[in-house]
Amino acid sequence: MDEPMTLNDLFTLKLQALYDIESELIDALPVMAKNATDMELKNAFEEHLSETRMHAERIKEIFSIMDIQAKKTKVKAIRGIISDAEWLTKNISGATALDAALISAAQYAEYYEMAGYASAAEWARILGYGTAAKLLLHTLDEEKHASDTLLQLSLAKINREALSEEENTEESGVM
Repeated sequence: MDEPMTLNDLFTLKLQALYDIESELIDALPVMAKNATDMELKNAFEEHLSETRMHAERIKEIFSIMDIQAKKTKVKAIRGIISDAEWLTKNISGATALDAALISAAQYAEYYEMAGYASAAEWARILGYGTAAKLLLHTLDEEKHASDTLLQLSLAKINREALSEEENTEESGVM
């Protein structure tokens, strides 16, 4: 019979998962930026790519602080979220509709990351890993900011442009 996992084991597993998630997003964000047509959205993806690289570095720093090997645990969920975004770019016509869909896909990833970082930060806190908890909370704040940026772009601009594009298409008789 396997030994039961401890909270410390679970925390390490969560770090490995977060490291994999960030690594996958480092590969996916440039593709999303390339496919975005709105310059503000493109810039938001590129800015978050820079932050995402820092997130991966922070996780490696936590591994180092804890004196454990930095490794990844493959996370199928992030691969599914990224696969969904890839499907959108191949199957949605209309620039602003694609931008709206890319925002939605990116928000899936942000919410998923926020849940992971919130859990990891709490576990670090109660396990007594104060520095790790601070680093994880810092990343959580950046993930929240990225999500807020996407939401604001969506609400203030892109969704309305997508609706306007749709209305213009309907008026011209093209469906």
